[in-house]
Amino acid sequence: MISPTNEPADNDPNKAHHAGVPITEKVCLVTGGGQKRGIAVAEALAMAGVKTIALTYAEEREPAHELYVKIQSMGVGCVLAKMDVTDRKSVRKVLLWVKDQVGQIDVLINAEHIAWPDDFDTASPGDRLQAVGVNIRAQALTADEVLPFMSIQRTGGLVIGVGVQDEITSALDSFDDPGVPRSVAAAIFPMRALAASRQVTISVLPFGEPDTVANAVVRLATA
Repeated sequence: MISPTNEPADNDPNKAHHAGVPITEKVCLVTGGGQKRGIAVAEALAMAGVKTIALTYAEEREPAHELYVKIQSMGVGCVLAKMDVTDRKSVRKVLLWVKDQVGQIDVLINAEHIAWPDDFDTASPGDRLQAVGVNIRAQALTADEVLPFMSIQRTGGLVIGVGVQDEITSALDSFDDPGVPRSVAAAIFPMRALAASRQVTISVLPFGEPDTVANAVVRLATA
């Protein structure tokens, strides 16, 4: 594969392919725009001076809309859409809509999450799989869907995942659930080489408080 610069593609998964783009020119898509983590991330990016923020939400429309209004009042462009991060058709539809609205997607931040079962030992397999679906598998799904959009941009892109608690990984290890990823890295990192060949960097942040995650996202997005 030849990169847009007509030089051999750089497949180093650790290279920040988006690094040459000023933060003021970046469009950032943040999932979970109605939740504490997504709100913290979006507000931090707005304060950092990004060009546009695309917010998605699953059920929490009211706080997501309040954030949408707040970001616009800060002088930062913002669009808002409902998206089911576990449904490929929903994700693809929203990504197409965002690109039609703002022209590009430079950074994807997977901030959407739901609560894990209080007790893994007594939780039903369905409850465990639902949490895995949103908190782990969906991050790989959205990354997979955004790659084609980012790969046609001369500047590439950045995909940021957020890991789960160590105790969650340990709990998942104790169950014999074939095919269930134990961590975000296990789900998303297999596509890093392909992403790098398309000038897209994939990073996974450790689990943390919303403000801690938000600060780490800004550091990556402004690198």
